[in-house]
Amino acid sequence: MVVGAFRSGGFRDSFTKDDAKDDILGYDDTAFYYFVISVLTCVALPWTISVVTSVFKPRQDLEKDFPEKSPEGTKLRYCATAAMAEKVQDVRKAARSFTKRTALSCLIKASVLCLIWAGIFSTGMELSQHKEIKKFDPFDILEVAPTANGPQIKRAYRKLSLVYHPDKNPDDPMAASRFIQITKAYQALTDENSKRNWEKYGNPDGPGTTKVGIGLPRFLLQKEHNFMILTAFFVVLIVMVPMTFICYYQNSKNYAANGVMIETLQFLGYYINEATRAKNGPELLAACAESRCMIARPSDNAHIKQLAGQVVEHKKRVFTLPIVMKNQFLVWAHMQRRHHLMTPELRQDLDELLGHSIKVTQAMIEIACMREWFATAQAMIDYRRCLVQALDVKSSQLLQIPHFKEEHLELCRTAKDPITTLPEFLAMDAPARKALTKLNPEELLDVEAFCSHVGDRVIKAHIEVEDEGEIVVGDVATVTVQMFWKHLQKGEAQGPAHAPYFPEPKFEEWWLFLVEAGSSSSRIVHFERVLDTERMLEEQLRFQVTKAGENKLVLHAMCDSYAGLDQRIELTYTARAEDEVERKMPLFEDDEDLDTCPTLFQQWMGDLQGDESEEEEEEEEGGEEVDSTGEGRTTRRARRKEAEDKECCKSHSSSTSAGEVTSGKSEAGVEEKSNGKDDDSVSGSDDSGSDD
Repeated sequence: MVVGAFRSGGFRDSFTKDDAKDDILGYDDTAFYYFVISVLTCVALPWTISVVTSVFKPRQDLEKDFPEKSPEGTKLRYCATAAMAEKVQDVRKAARSFTKRTALSCLIKASVLCLIWAGIFSTGMELSQHKEIKKFDPFDILEVAPTANGPQIKRAYRKLSLVYHPDKNPDDPMAASRFIQITKAYQALTDENSKRNWEKYGNPDGPGTTKVGIGLPRFLLQKEHNFMILTAFFVVLIVMVPMTFICYYQNSKNYAANGVMIETLQFLGYYINEATRAKNGPELLAACAESRCMIARPSDNAHIKQLAGQVVEHKKRVFTLPIVMKNQFLVWAHMQRRHHLMTPELRQDLDELLGHSIKVTQAMIEIACMREWFATAQAMIDYRRCLVQALDVKSSQLLQIPHFKEEHLELCRTAKDPITTLPEFLAMDAPARKALTKLNPEELLDVEAFCSHVGDRVIKAHIEVEDEGEIVVGDVATVTVQMFWKHLQKGEAQGPAHAPYFPEPKFEEWWLFLVEAGSSSSRIVHFERVLDTERMLEEQLRFQVTKAGENKLVLHAMCDSYAGLDQRIELTYTARAEDEVERKMPLFEDDEDLDTCPTLFQQWMGDLQGDESEEEEEEEEGGEEVDSTGEGRTTRRARRKEAEDKECCKSHSSSTSAGEVTSGKSEAGVEEKSNGKDDDSVSGSDDSGSDD
């Protein structure tokens, strides 16, 4: 811990722990106040701006839930039905209104901000009293005027030294430090060398430095505050900081990267199988970890019993945990639109459960896709749109239309041209829809707004192998899917889906599945999740061709927000075997030029060969050069080659030779010495013989 803010250099004897244990000479806490003001300002200023902005503007959650533009910058088109307009209006109203919880939160924030600004103001007032950084001033230390003469300075020194002498203050460590200051001040005013150093360097000990650090204010250095400081540091460093990291780790380790609890992923991975269908969804959602962590009230039992008698369960229950059974009934009641039978508390629980449903159903779909179960993935998407549109697993698609009830469904079924699907109803013109439904004018406006918002989607797909004219086994084929929203204008994007019963805004997501046609297992070849809401978009699905001959694939485009908008496109392609097609790499003019260029190694070897050819040309043109011994270049090169041949022969020979024959010339034999000379001496004699 740094205990000093400013230290006047030169007083090394007074800055040691032995001389002054509890205080330091020249201690100035001005830096502490600057540090406090800087830290508090960095915290208070942006916080104040945020609080003021939140008071005069709607909350940022409004822009997050109902943004005006898409991530690409195009304007989002919202549904103009009365239910959706009221939903957006309620969110805006809630963003501007203050509940008890938000009021308490704002009160706490305002109180803390007031305390912070009060601290900044008081610290500034304290700092304004310090005219400058504290320096060594002997007149101030001796409490005399700058015009004091020698006797006055001497009397002041004697007076103060008697008061602060360590022998008279054995229990006060501050007295020892003060006595040293008084002595140094007296020397600075009476001794010529000390006075000269003080006038030149600012202290009587000569040149020194001023050490600056962020420390504690002076009052915290007093002996009676030591226990408080140690306790505060213990609580902050030993308790608060570790507990913060432990709590964060404990909370984060329970969730996967997609925001779903790891326990939920393990549960779904175990219970989801190839036979799982949409009717299994309510119980799976109610039994996930997010659902089991919800609060169960004692009063919920009576309300759930009343609600259970009004809903129909399409599957026998497996889990009997009370919280699971309660949430399962809530999900079934939502899908069968029994919201009017719920108490406000149960409706809040349902909204919380539906808030978890998007992430949980996303995990369900991904598990089915990873295991290549197309029927299961399709069922989980069906279950998700049942939650979004509040549809039972056996309900008609037409119930997604505003104000439609069973009597309207009967009118559609008994019409001259029966209407049973949502696309058939959307394909009708406005007068025909009016004559068919027999709704009042206000309800008809909502129906037309719904039809205009859902609109018409054109999806096209084709298969190819990039940069190839034929498809061959082993190629990576690409299925390019083009999606076009005909009801959107240029510069518009699709806004949130019409989902008045869902508590959160739900943007459309499209799932693209490539499935083998005619396969009993409906194996998924490839899948993609499309989150883009623009007017035109393109997606590519890639897979490897494994079978020669005619192949058929089916592209399924499924919407997770509306039932009945799915599209199915059949793709047929013929793949040829690898030995049937001979592919040649395309040659370009630039590549042909590169073939004629030498490589870096060839260029390097060419430079070496060029040096040797230059030497030979010089020999041919200028004749042999003769050195000082009278030998020509050719003779020297022959001698070098001759020596290399000798060394090669010696490395392969098992015994030492007495003599050698070189270049067709007979050389005198050299008798082997028995005095221990090595082969090098023999070679040397051979060389001398050849020179002769």
